[in-house]
Amino acid sequence: MPIVYLIETNNQTVLSQGIRLFSRYPYNHLSISLDASLSEVYSFGRRQPINPLMAGFAKEDFSHPFYKESSGRVYALQVSDQEWQIIHTHLQSFELNPFDWHYNLLGLLPAYFQYSWERPDHFFCSEFVATLLQSAGVLSPYNRPNLMHPRDVIESVHSICVYDGHLQLYPGLIQAISSTPPSERRYFRPIQYVYRQFIH
Repeated sequence: MPIVYLIETNNQTVLSQGIRLFSRYPYNHLSISLDASLSEVYSFGRRQPINPLMAGFAKEDFSHPFYKESSGRVYALQVSDQEWQIIHTHLQSFELNPFDWHYNLLGLLPAYFQYSWERPDHFFCSEFVATLLQSAGVLSPYNRPNLMHPRDVIESVHSICVYDGHLQLYPGLIQAISSTPPSERRYFRPIQYVYRQFIH
């Protein structure tokens, strides 16, 4: 079955630190990828890492120096072929017109207090990921994406953590796993059966 990857990250920006202060949770940003290498990661945030004023639909490159001090957790979520295709199609529609979509900065505070404020064409990171998953039927229709924090999305789907650590070490970890014979592999985190289930 296809796998979708959800990535929680801990960035050192002023906004991220503020969100972390309110939420009291170490990871305050959520992204989504359709491949294990995380070569294409999608979210809502800075379109350019060095410019916080340009925010909206973004493709994130974890090899960029901006993520040098970032830690993260990568979760693997099994989906059906049809669910994967729906998510892929929606991501393509976002990519076709990336500047039509804007960051929902004003929606963050109401969401913290569980007040629903729907703003067309505006998303914050977890709202975006939740909307994608809900459109494919992976997330319950009873959830309100614009009220969901990153940890809410993770806890609402049946995903398994396959990596927890320094974000820029993750691609090297995947390469080491794929290039080493199974009998000689060191399994990092979590335990061996998770890698057997999701990496192979």
